[in-house]
Amino acid sequence: MKKRSLLLVVATALLSVLFLSACSNSTKEQEKYYDSDFMSSLEKGLENRWAYTNNKSNADEVLSKKGYTTATQKELEQIKKYQNLKFKNSKLQEAALAYINELKEGLSVAKTYGSKSFDENWSKHYDARTSKLIAINAIKKIKVSSKYQDILDELLASGKEVNQNNKNKEKLTNFVKTIAFTKDEAESSEDYFYYTATVENTTGLKISNLGLSIKLIDDQGVTIDTQTIYIDSWDKNEKRKLEFSTSETFSSMQVSLDDYYKLEE
Repeated sequence: MKKRSLLLVVATALLSVLFLSACSNSTKEQEKYYDSDFMSSLEKGLENRWAYTNNKSNADEVLSKKGYTTATQKELEQIKKYQNLKFKNSKLQEAALAYINELKEGLSVAKTYGSKSFDENWSKHYDARTSKLIAINAIKKIKVSSKYQDILDELLASGKEVNQNNKNKEKLTNFVKTIAFTKDEAESSEDYFYYTATVENTTGLKISNLGLSIKLIDDQGVTIDTQTIYIDSWDKNEKRKLEFSTSETFSSMQVSLDDYYKLEE
């Protein structure tokens, strides 16, 4: 009797294990990732956008509020559902979400068509969109039909250039923050002061033009003066003596990259 009971317990345990294993396998089979689906939808959305913008019958409206909105919606309607779906590749999911959000930003910018800021903001959106396409393409290659390949190549080339420009700007921004000016006691007087800095171009970039903005800050944290220095034709590893003068007495200074700069090709 005891032996039969023991066998019954063992059999029940085995059946439980098999049942749980079957449930686990079933769950795994049902779990779906949307990496490939997203890429297919992305490609379809891009082609839909280009089919609209390249259609000669739409020529009059493409460069209008309706045109910018419609072109963006052609893409977004294909991929917006993936913002809440699961991806196997977390980096692709992150890049997909960033691109979806950028398209939403494009719709917001399109609403401002006709304003003074539209052209600049749309250009920024275009740069951001192509940069985010580069991020996706680096993880999984974007494939489109041959008639649209040239357009895709142009977008990716633009995105690559945007990324490089951003890297260059970051290099310059970090570089100018390290510049430290000291007072030239020999040249300064009681009411007028000269400041100099000897700086080596360690950015690895050949600088055609560069502007520095220097904020002079008092002991209350108030900016009391701003000086600007422009530098031309600054070669790699070349040292330059930079200087400015002021009648203001200040406690600290903040050196930053001016909006205008140009690098040699």
